[in-house]
Amino acid sequence: MANYDLVVVGAGPAGSMAAITAAKAGIKTLLIEEHPEVGTPLNCGEGISKEWITKFVDMKPSWIASNIDGVTFTSPSRRQLTVYYPGVGYILERKIFDRDLAGLAAEAGAEVRVKTRATGLTKTGIDTNKGKIDAKIIIGADGGLSRVSRWAGIDTKLEKKDFWTTCEYLLAAEVTENIVELIAGRETVPGGYIWIFPKSKYLANVGAGVCPAITRESPKTVLDNFLKWRFKKYSIISEGMSMVPSKGVKTLVKNNVCLVGDAGRLIDPISGGGIGNALLTGQLAGKAAADAIKKDDIKRLKLYEKDWEKWEGRNFKIKLQARKIAMKLKDSDIELLFDFCKENFAGHNLTKMPNEIDVIKSILKFSPRFLKMGFNLLKS
Repeated sequence: MANYDLVVVGAGPAGSMAAITAAKAGIKTLLIEEHPEVGTPLNCGEGISKEWITKFVDMKPSWIASNIDGVTFTSPSRRQLTVYYPGVGYILERKIFDRDLAGLAAEAGAEVRVKTRATGLTKTGIDTNKGKIDAKIIIGADGGLSRVSRWAGIDTKLEKKDFWTTCEYLLAAEVTENIVELIAGRETVPGGYIWIFPKSKYLANVGAGVCPAITRESPKTVLDNFLKWRFKKYSIISEGMSMVPSKGVKTLVKNNVCLVGDAGRLIDPISGGGIGNALLTGQLAGKAAADAIKKDDIKRLKLYEKDWEKWEGRNFKIKLQARKIAMKLKDSDIELLFDFCKENFAGHNLTKMPNEIDVIKSILKFSPRFLKMGFNLLKS
């Protein structure tokens, strides 16, 4: 039987960041990963804004597949608009990034174990396929299919409207280097969007996410249909399927267990991006766990929820409401959104990331229909 102050289940960005933060605070930390290698398997577009990721880590060149200088939007009628923002973000090499984050956790003093699968919680810690582990606090960073949440009795159940199903290819094809492409349309990609995240001039993560509450069509079918009209020639290098939850939960902490990242349903409700909130919640949970252990007061783990609410909780709730509106949009509404983007951003070289909440408010005011939908949602 091994004894630790903290066990983190899952060595993705959320889990590794939690382990880094706690270990730096002098907490005896164990980071476990069920797979034989950190960073695999991978189902992720790998995109993140520079402004967000540099809050948490000093970037290494090996983590960056490409720099992003703007985005091209394609409407349901295939109108296109490009907004330029030099240096706005990165397409990562997630396998290297995840591996190195786990390495930073070890460097900070955490113990890292692969091929170690959590099998249940105990009164004194956690069971694994390698034996029992005593721990004062457990952090669940075990992804969208989190078992830690179920064992802890935290309700993370999802309805069909609360998640996307996705299919993504690593595609060898000619793409526009350094420009992300986003394609929307209820008929083209119901309840979601298609993305092209270029890793080089001839390689990109290309995927589709759909909402199963809106369509029975699989994201793979949606993606394959898109490829036929978008690319003259391409080869599929790898393929991945996943479920992307975005709901929010009533509590992220119960007794001595807390949830971070995808396990806590903290995927961005608008973009479906998870890396940013994974890093944030990992850091906040690691900090709260260290504080609770040092002061021998498990109730202080609840500070994690308060810190999340302070940093991103309010914005997250607003985005959840905006997502509900987005799920009701018709193609004609999406064309109106395109007009909004054209009026406000066309031809601009942005020098500052627009505040997402301010943009949402501006969109609601742009069209009487959007404003009415927003009022009806608030009343429901």
